[in-house]
Amino acid sequence: RNSFPPPLCGYRAGVPSTSCAEPMGHDAAPRTGASSSVSDCSVPVPRTSSGFSAGKQVLLKGKSGESFDIEAATADVRQVPSFRLFLAVFACCFSPVLFGFSMGFTSPVQLSMEGAVKGGVRPPSSLSVFTSPQFTVYAAILNIGAVPGAFAGSMAMDRLGRKRALALSACPHLVAWFCTALVSHPLLLQMLRMLTGFAIGMGVAVAPSFIGEIATTDLRGPLGIAIQLSMNLGLLLVNVTGTYRPVQQELEGESFSNWRRLSCWGFALAAALATMAWMPESPKWLAQQGREQEARLALRQLRAGDTAAEEAELLGRVEGSGSSGASTASSSGPTGHSQRLSDYPMSLLVAIGLLAFQQLSGVNAIMMYTTAICHQAGMENAELSTLAVMVAQVVLTSAACMLVETAGRRSLMQAAGLLMFAAHMGLSYYMAAIERGWWAPSWLALAALGIFVVGFATGLGPIPWLILSEVFPVEVVGTASALATAVMWL
Repeated sequence: RNSFPPPLCGYRAGVPSTSCAEPMGHDAAPRTGASSSVSDCSVPVPRTSSGFSAGKQVLLKGKSGESFDIEAATADVRQVPSFRLFLAVFACCFSPVLFGFSMGFTSPVQLSMEGAVKGGVRPPSSLSVFTSPQFTVYAAILNIGAVPGAFAGSMAMDRLGRKRALALSACPHLVAWFCTALVSHPLLLQMLRMLTGFAIGMGVAVAPSFIGEIATTDLRGPLGIAIQLSMNLGLLLVNVTGTYRPVQQELEGESFSNWRRLSCWGFALAAALATMAWMPESPKWLAQQGREQEARLALRQLRAGDTAAEEAELLGRVEGSGSSGASTASSSGPTGHSQRLSDYPMSLLVAIGLLAFQQLSGVNAIMMYTTAICHQAGMENAELSTLAVMVAQVVLTSAACMLVETAGRRSLMQAAGLLMFAAHMGLSYYMAAIERGWWAPSWLALAALGIFVVGFATGLGPIPWLILSEVFPVEVVGTASALATAVMWL
């Protein structure tokens, strides 16, 4: 709640209103007016994709001059989540699970795909398909496919809806993983890896917006962090299944990860993601398209108990904005003017900056090559050490779900930055010490990896996805998500 500054809370065609009071600090006491209401506002408030005003605890002045808290004004709408809401979030989370699974796929299969010697034994010829440079391209080409995938996801979520866009992203996953289990040509495998990246880009652009739009107000933080938690579960799953039976293949007493069998797990996860086609659509997107009856039905499926007040708040907001089925690029916003992404420069800077720093932290290099790092550190059981790192990431991200609303977004990010800095310094020293023959115990590499995971899992990993769904109005969140995730992949 004390995280980042909200986007300017009183935009009128891109110009901040002077009648909007300063945002409250997290220690300030809210000021409310007895006769004020949301409809009394002299300044329209941009609505975020998560449903309420852009930024929390924003004070506005009513027509009579008294100040009031917009969050308090909307808090009277009681929101009780239903089982269908959790089921929809569960199905949606297969997209980030596939993200983590695909990113970590190269870690357990590297030795097998490169034909590297293990215990004096080479892996079966059917598994050895890459030279070392070819495998490097295979690992990195995922990002190239994800960039156009992010923009494809943005167009799909605006035109087809959130749930259909997520279901559609399962199709390239199904094709890519099915064919990966069958082919052996290096170029074909690299093209299939790029197709997997395209599917990941689609899903990552859509999933945060979908969860933010269907979640209740009090669950928005924890459910938003479910994105990163699911990615970590995907990483853990690919390392567990890729390191132990039944994916392992024995040869002369040595075990090698059979990446063909592991691809079948990716196919199964993609099939689970396709179940999004039977989940409720985002009521906010339906209302924005002017499909009021469908919006009411979807909201009733996602909530338990009476939804009349929330329906009136949702549909009244759309009627007040004068928008019905407009596209994201030219839809009418709360001011009655065209909502443009350029109207929210600070929100865009925050979203792009956080996701860019997330990738510049080196997380992909560490997650893709965790096993190789542990082998280089001389650990006897590198696979087990890799598994310990992944389990720690899942546990710590789960803890972040509880901390994000109490400790605050900004505090977690600052602490995470310091921890990751210390981890990089430790790992850099270890690698340099190995080359120069200095003192370099193997536990130092594992400790650096552990500290990095603590920082990433509690801060820079989950929080950018949560912020992405909170700082943009629903009219432009699709374009904003595509641009932010595309920059992330670049």
